[in-house]
Amino acid sequence: MLSKAELSPESLSHVLEQSTDCVKLVDPQGNLLWMNPNGLCAMEIDDFEQLNGKEWANLWPQQAQPMIRSALEGARSAGVVRLEAFCPTAKGTPRWWEVSLSAVRTPDGAHAGYISISRDVSQLHADREALKVLLAEMRHRLKNSFAMVCAMLRTVARGDAANTAFATDMVARISALATAQTLFDGESEQSDLQELLSTLLLPFRKAQGMQVDLDCAPNQQIDRREADVISLVVGELTVNSTKHGAIGHGGSIALRAAVEGDATGGRHTIVWEEQSAQPVSATSRAGGQGLSLIERICTARGGTFGIDWQERGLVATLSLPRNL
Repeated sequence: MLSKAELSPESLSHVLEQSTDCVKLVDPQGNLLWMNPNGLCAMEIDDFEQLNGKEWANLWPQQAQPMIRSALEGARSAGVVRLEAFCPTAKGTPRWWEVSLSAVRTPDGAHAGYISISRDVSQLHADREALKVLLAEMRHRLKNSFAMVCAMLRTVARGDAANTAFATDMVARISALATAQTLFDGESEQSDLQELLSTLLLPFRKAQGMQVDLDCAPNQQIDRREADVISLVVGELTVNSTKHGAIGHGGSIALRAAVEGDATGGRHTIVWEEQSAQPVSATSRAGGQGLSLIERICTARGGTFGIDWQERGLVATLSLPRNL
């Protein structure tokens, strides 16, 4: 049984040897000194002496070697560096690794080398890739659905002036929603916040009896995770407004977006202020899923969401950490 009194250097070395992760000691020049037994097993290495004293970075695929050398330099100055990279085992089995690299120092503060702890995250990486494929397929099908609905509207309205005006308006709205889905097509990982909000609001700016204002500075970059939260929140508020508020009954919507904090951190704050032509009759309904989804995704992304109900509308505020 372990106890604090028994945590000698020898017992701690046994703990490292028994770790389920791949633990390595690397000298100040970046050469391998030691690897624990479970690490040898995970990397499918039969004899560590074949690697003893060799440069650690050279054991990675060529495209990952600059990243490993950069991580060593970073750990030497910053203390700890974390990364994720692909590296097959000694027998060629494909693996993805999550690596934590820490500098080791002597009691007088001199640099003595590094300790690297690698965890096999191959299954997690495969699951993430599968999810990306699934989301891409869903976006593709959604775009096809938008296109099909637009085609049906045009077909039904053909030859009827009144229906043509209605269909033209609806096609413009549906096309704007489709555009919002394509902001992250391809390999793009970032988008402009102003462009996203403008696209989400565009279908409703010309609605009869409506005034829609957007106050958002250009060049505020957001990533996919931030865009997903913002799109869900604004989309839900838009749907509710169409059913019960200003978009459906006339009124005004002011959407403001700002960045709080400095270059090393901060938050996106988005405020939806709505005034409807008719009074608010109810603020929630049994079984409603929209607010529940918003709360769940905000919690998952470290954000907050709140609604201040007023006599003829509401003020909804989303606060979301910036992913710098």
